[in-house]
Amino acid sequence: MSAHDLVPDAPLRVAVVGTGVMGRYHATNYATLPKVRIAAVVEVDEGRRHEAQQAYGCAGYATLAELLAHEEIDAASVAVPTSLHYRVTRTLLEAGVHVLVEKPVATDVAQAHALARLSAEQGLVLQVGHITRFYSAVQMLAREVRQPYLIEARRLSPSQRVKDVGVVLDLMIHDIDIVFGLMGNGNGVVEVVASGLPLNGSPLEDVAVAQIKFENGCLARFLASRVSPDPERTMLIAERDKTVRVDFAKEPYSEVQFFRTPGSAAHSGHVKLDRHLVHDENPLRKELEHFLARIRGTTDPIGTLDDDMRSLELATRILAAMREGKSVPVH
Repeated sequence: MSAHDLVPDAPLRVAVVGTGVMGRYHATNYATLPKVRIAAVVEVDEGRRHEAQQAYGCAGYATLAELLAHEEIDAASVAVPTSLHYRVTRTLLEAGVHVLVEKPVATDVAQAHALARLSAEQGLVLQVGHITRFYSAVQMLAREVRQPYLIEARRLSPSQRVKDVGVVLDLMIHDIDIVFGLMGNGNGVVEVVASGLPLNGSPLEDVAVAQIKFENGCLARFLASRVSPDPERTMLIAERDKTVRVDFAKEPYSEVQFFRTPGSAAHSGHVKLDRHLVHDENPLRKELEHFLARIRGTTDPIGTLDDDMRSLELATRILAAMREGKSVPVH
């Protein structure tokens, strides 16, 4: 069903596919939104499925095929393991359903492009869940940052909740997406250097470091870990007239500090500090509201599928550099 088939002012019928941690977050937030009805959940685990049915007063199905056979839905959130994103999203798009899929859209760039083409052919919204785009602090950075020459991002977590992809596609991709948003279009990556380590018997990297160089000379360095004793989500952005430090982990706030150089940095050794506590009020709710508004045709996208592809392509190049143990030229 495309957006022009929707009945004006009728509640959108939404399904949540996968009711693990993220799926429950999606369902809980959908339940608070106006003109939305959770029609069904899809969950292979019987206990979680029944729990979700009771919590949200909806139908429950063990498979996607059962959902599509018994329900008419307008939209779906896909919160299944990453390795299933492509198959589940493709099936929903082919059935005429608008899709919000958790990042990354797929583990394979070619599959991601195939989904983008399919959504365009079907006239459907395909939105990738890059939740950091809806952080007030990230939106502040987009307004304030102009020409960085150095960016350093650290994203550390004690959680190994995601098992089917490594830390690059699990965590680092958030910061890749933020950095691309700050650099703007037309400023491509010319070099990638990366290393990673699998730990605790995992076949996938649990710790990863990467450095990329942009066409304009800016360097961006990334550190991601899911075996850290303490969480950390920080970013430093250096420009010639200021340096910005961001701590995203002070939920529900982000702390943003601006160190501004009065006059020429070459002739002054002191800086002026501006400190802001930015309230990041439920960015997932904002993301879902944006998805639904796009379906209704009342807003333009914050971030495009081209942006999603660019972030995924760089993440896969970082993984290639890790495997090869050398820098990978980007053409």
